[in-house]
Amino acid sequence: MSLNYPSSEADAAVAASLAQGYWVRMTGQMERIQATLDALQELIESSSHQVEALLRHLTDPARSRAIEERLADLLAGQEAGQEQWRALADHLDELSQALARLNRTQFKSNALAEMKDQQVTTALSTLQDVVARREQTQEARAAYEQERAAALRAEARGEFAANLLPVLDGIEMALENGRAWLAQRRAKADDRQAQPAPAAPSAGPGFWQRLRWALTGRGLPPGMAASAASAQSPAGEGEMLTAVESWLQGLELVRTRFLALLATADIYPIEAEAQPFDPHLHLALAAAARPDLPDGAVVSVLRKGYRQRERVLRFAEVTVNRLAAAADEAPPREEAARPAPSDAGYISLADN
Repeated sequence: MSLNYPSSEADAAVAASLAQGYWVRMTGQMERIQATLDALQELIESSSHQVEALLRHLTDPARSRAIEERLADLLAGQEAGQEQWRALADHLDELSQALARLNRTQFKSNALAEMKDQQVTTALSTLQDVVARREQTQEARAAYEQERAAALRAEARGEFAANLLPVLDGIEMALENGRAWLAQRRAKADDRQAQPAPAAPSAGPGFWQRLRWALTGRGLPPGMAASAASAQSPAGEGEMLTAVESWLQGLELVRTRFLALLATADIYPIEAEAQPFDPHLHLALAAAARPDLPDGAVVSVLRKGYRQRERVLRFAEVTVNRLAAAADEAPPREEAARPAPSDAGYISLADN
């Protein structure tokens, strides 16, 4: 018992201190609650005063009458406002209908404007097409006129050249005859130089004999002609041959220039010699038998032909090789002589 006593007293002291602290806290909380209750009491009292004042205000007949009047005014204003709203709604309906009509009218106007724009665009495109076709037609017509004028000029040049072809034939014939004559005279001159000198000629005929021969138109007597031929000197004959050769060279230049002028108009000779016979280009005037040439080939050209592009100005007159006909015939026909064209003027040098 003596051993446990001091601890029980200590616990009692601790418990007493704890209980004292608890009561102190409880006292403080009670005081705070009391203060809160006092504040609430004061607030309730002030609220009761306010409630009484509000009740007096609400129960005041004049105030309620004013409120009723105000409410009546508000109700009247609300009814007036509703009527205004109804009128405004009707006006808005009318405006919406007018807008709908305007929209339909605007749509129709837009559709008409688009249709008009399409018509204008179509008309413009049609006009542009017409103008383009007209320009193309004018260009084609101008080109056709130019081509036609060029064709007419070419045809006129061809006709003019065809009229001048006999002149070219004459020049070529003169060249051919002149060259043959010149070769013949040179051959005779060479033979004369190779032969011994002739004896002196006898005395010629008298004056009266020469006069009688001249009047009768028989030319020089045979003896006198021989003496005149033998009297020509080699120097004089050489000068004459040189002059003839120069003349032939001049004719060759004229022929070359003539062919160059024809070439400017696209006029060229037709190739015929040793070529197959073409009835579109050649005109057969004679036949001959040449074993060295194929049957149907052109043996010789009697008169040259000329063409202007695809147009034949004059057919080439030719001699055609006919081996089959020559084999059937006995004896074979000889080559026909070359005819002299009636419209071709030419120069022929006779043998002196």
